[in-house]
Amino acid sequence: MQLLILGVIAIVIFILEEYLFTASRYFWVGGIVPVLWTAFLAYLVVVNAMNFTVREYALAIIAVIIPYVCWGNGYQRHQRRQS
Repeated sequence: MQLLILGVIAIVIFILEEYLFTASRYFWVGGIVPVLWTAFLAYLVVVNAMNFTVREYALAIIAVIIPYVCWGNGYQRHQRRQS
C-alpha cells in the first residue's frame, strides 16, 4: 500500500515538475522539488532498508531519476516558448 501511495505522489510530482515548476526563467527553481524528493526517498530507503526487495530499490532509483529528466524537459520547453 505504501508503494502505491508513493507512486501516486511521484506521478503528481512528475506532472507538476514538467508543466508548473519549470515555468520560471531561472533554471534552479525547478530543481527544488527533485532535490527534496530525492532526500525524502533517501530517508525512506535508509529507514526501511531491511524490508525492501530488489524491485523496490529499482523503483526508488527510477523515482529519483525521472524528476530530474522532467526538470530538464520542462525547462527546455519553457526556453523554446520564450524564443
